Amino acid sequence: MGTQGNNTQDLSVSFEFQVPFYDLDGIQMVWHGNYVKYMEDAREKFGAKYGFEYLHIFNSGYLAPVVDMHIKYRNSARISDTLRMTITYHPTRAAKMVFRYEIVRPSDNALIIEAETTQLFVSRSGEFEAANPVFYAEWKERWNVGGKRAS
Repeated sequence: MGTQGNNTQDLSVSFEFQVPFYDLDGIQMVWHGNYVKYMEDAREKFGAKYGFEYLHIFNSGYLAPVVDMHIKYRNSARISDTLRMTITYHPTRAAKMVFRYEIVRPSDNALIIEAETTQLFVSRSGEFEAANPVFYAEWKERWNVGGKRAS
């Protein structure tokens, strides 16, 4: 992901995991809905690495629901496959978090899924935040991911 003239960096996390038996469907492939769970795991690992855990968002007075999700299923994963998940934060000036995901099976370099999620900030009283909350603006500044381009 390029930064088009920004002095920003890509923030990403990669990790490997093994497909467990309980994630399979009746035809012995990973059930499609479990990829959403894997994406949630990736967001938690991202938050832990970059100081942006869900508890931090909550303690700042906000929730961050997923409001948009796109998944392209490219190949199937099966029991005991080792998969590599990569999550990358996509900078934007707007009061939202955009993450891109890729799951690859390293044994044959097969692309399993490509995905993207968008999360908005909602106050605990249920109102969407139109501007970057202070804690989010500070986080963006700390990691130099202000998002100088429109998204």
